[in-house]
Amino acid sequence: MAKFETVVVGPGFADLHDSIQVAIANIPVCSINIESSYLGRPNLGRDRLKQFNNLLNEISRYRGKGDRRIDLVIFPEVSVPHAWEPMLVAWARRHRIGVVCGLEHHINARGQALNEVLAALPYQTGSGHWACIPIRRVKRFYSPEEELILINEGLKIPIRKDPYHLFRWRGASFTIYNCFELASIEDRSLFKGKVDFIVASEFNRDVNYFSNVVEAAARDLHCYVIQVNDSSFGDSRVVSPSKSEMMNPLRIKGGDNLTFLTMNLNLTALRTHQRKGYGLQKESKEFKPTPPGFPLDEVHVRIKLGS
Repeated sequence: MAKFETVVVGPGFADLHDSIQVAIANIPVCSINIESSYLGRPNLGRDRLKQFNNLLNEISRYRGKGDRRIDLVIFPEVSVPHAWEPMLVAWARRHRIGVVCGLEHHINARGQALNEVLAALPYQTGSGHWACIPIRRVKRFYSPEEELILINEGLKIPIRKDPYHLFRWRGASFTIYNCFELASIEDRSLFKGKVDFIVASEFNRDVNYFSNVVEAAARDLHCYVIQVNDSSFGDSRVVSPSKSEMMNPLRIKGGDNLTFLTMNLNLTALRTHQRKGYGLQKESKEFKPTPPGFPLDEVHVRIKLGS
């Protein structure tokens, strides 16, 4: 059975908010770049790097309502070259913005094609300096099509199964699924009551199927779901455990330029709703009632962490 590890990132007292400002990166994921990465010739060209840096600069300059900065930016699966990880971690630390992204395939010494998701989460140390912890995790479930391509290219699929991570950062609790992992009901159920939101980093053509999956996850786990896909496939969005007409407060697809959209996730409002009984929840216009067996003790843990 799948397991998870809890990762507490920094004391975070200076960063506690009632909400968290997230940004969805709306960028194309080029199949040629994916192929080049697992063939050992990743595209690290100047033009690609320039476009990526321009996007990062726009994200770092963004100020929302009340001069609020972005807390966390999410990129699609296999969208960032493995060699750019140090640069991205340094950017996250310098601008104090967390990053979740899918790294392009990296081939290890055993000929295994590693599809990894990276979380780079900055925090302020006790001495007042800023640091950043980069945490990588190998994808637990490669999609059938992904396996087919890699095996027919003479590469191997990793046998090792990394545990998931339950991140505690800036008063928020969240986890990350790398595309096809989210399709596992058992693996989703690990975090029932434990997370304020789920990040789903994807490179997925079957948007209709995953649309059903993320909506079910939002309601079954009663949390926000941030789905970020290749811009040409679309359906990058934030899903809320709310009524159908309010379930997708942010949704984006397409466009030629690299861009991003932001949204503020109200964590305090979500937790306050979850700690109440059905008699009070049913009157809410913001969220649906929690599902049967929703663990209240886990809600109080998150309330304590965010206060």
